[in-house]
Amino acid sequence: MNWFITPIAAASFALACAQSVMAAEPVQFGGEVQQEKLVALSSILAAPAQYLEQEVTVQGTIAAVCEKMHCWMRFETTEHQPSFRIKVRDGDMVFPVSAKGKTAYATGTLQPWPGGDTPRYQLVPTAVVIEP
Repeated sequence: MNWFITPIAAASFALACAQSVMAAEPVQFGGEVQQEKLVALSSILAAPAQYLEQEVTVQGTIAAVCEKMHCWMRFETTEHQPSFRIKVRDGDMVFPVSAKGKTAYATGTLQPWPGGDTPRYQLVPTAVVIEP
């Protein structure tokens, strides 16, 4: 009987995540987003060295979400800007795939995004809010 509970629990969790992002209320992960630290993503990407290892808040449109562990969200950027994502340790926050296309705010520390041939950056968040 226990073998049946696990798939049901996983399906219930996935449904709850999808419904919460589709709801009329913002979905919050972690602590409170610090709006007073809001810096335009374009400013960060234009001069990332000024913001590395500093706590900032960013706003962006979610272009992609990790479909395996739900541990990152990539924000939309122009073709001339470096890639930018919000990245947590697996399981710290679980971002729903249904958040694609929505606006998100995240407060955290800016870090280089390892790997790749071109510069990329990531925010390791302490707080994230996904708007409905």
